[in-house]
Amino acid sequence: VQKLPWILSEAWQPSIRGRIPVDIAVLFASLLEMKLNQNTLASLAAFGMLSMGLHANAEDPSPEVMKEGKAFYATCMACHNVDGKGLPIGNLKMAPPLAGSKFALGDPEVMALAILKGIEKDPANTAYIGIMAPLETALDDKKLAAVMTYVRNSFGNKAAPVTEEQTKGYREKFAKIKNSVKRSTLDKLLEKSEAAAKETASDAPPAAAAPPATK
Repeated sequence: VQKLPWILSEAWQPSIRGRIPVDIAVLFASLLEMKLNQNTLASLAAFGMLSMGLHANAEDPSPEVMKEGKAFYATCMACHNVDGKGLPIGNLKMAPPLAGSKFALGDPEVMALAILKGIEKDPANTAYIGIMAPLETALDDKKLAAVMTYVRNSFGNKAAPVTEEQTKGYREKFAKIKNSVKRSTLDKLLEKSEAAAKETASDAPPAAAAPPATK
């Protein structure tokens, strides 16, 4: 009886959540309790593993989207460099790195805002020479989704793909913004988004203690 909450708690672990659906965890927990014969268990286990594989790939970007995103990223390389670490100019850089960037891995809405409207130059910030130009007119919804997905899944980054439907919504939401945004504004938006995500995560079922190891 104790196996069910343990398996469910494992399915909610951050490293596993999103890769093992809770309904599949319930399936296997039920099988353990039902003590079905080995042939039935083997068949259902194979089906479950296939389902988990399909689910694991559900968040992987398609090769076509990555290819299109990479093609447009060629424009971004002038500042962010081919490796996404920022083009070095002496001891400075043209732009901040995208590898491991909170803007790349965080709320895609904030990333879209920065790309669409550009980032205002902060005279006090002398670490970066260039400015983030607005790309609202250069990118349609499909291209914006592709380049965002590429950046979020390149340079060691791994984050959910961005869809054309999402970018269309972002464009409509920010339509009334006419000027570039301040980096401090983007930082505050990310902090707000992160806080909301943590609050949501805290509502997840608490992890049960793992069962004792057996020899």
